[in-house]
Amino acid sequence: MSSTELDHIADQLLAILDEMHSYTSTTLGAVTGGPYNNRNMPYPWNPSHAFSSIKDVFPTEGQVYLTHGDLLPHNILVDGSRITAIVDWETAGYYPEFWEYCRMHDPGWMTPAWGHVLARMFPGLRREKEIRAVSRIIRDLHWNDPYVG
Repeated sequence: MSSTELDHIADQLLAILDEMHSYTSTTLGAVTGGPYNNRNMPYPWNPSHAFSSIKDVFPTEGQVYLTHGDLLPHNILVDGSRITAIVDWETAGYYPEFWEYCRMHDPGWMTPAWGHVLARMFPGLRREKEIRAVSRIIRDLHWNDPYVG
């Protein structure tokens, strides 16, 4: 895709995130109001160390928004440069404001094109510590998931 087409994708994603962020909650959890219940957080999941080594990385104040939870290129369907659908909502829920940002910056999905989209969506310094911490959480969750590997 050209830079102009990637910019168009970024602008559409910003509009989608703005609409999703209009749905807020006072508690974290699934869209149904219960606990997270998806492949990243098998229910019930009780970590032995509760992420003690990374908990200080995250802000303790902030909004809780409706979040896709896996908003990466493989879940964004396009026709040309027009987004036609967002698929794979199994990890959707109400997460802290930093979660979607960090998931979208997953190092495993970083390509020059996706980096261009993210740079347009989120100008300024990247939140590297938070990105690494969320990546570690996802890795640890998959390591503990009885359905993976």
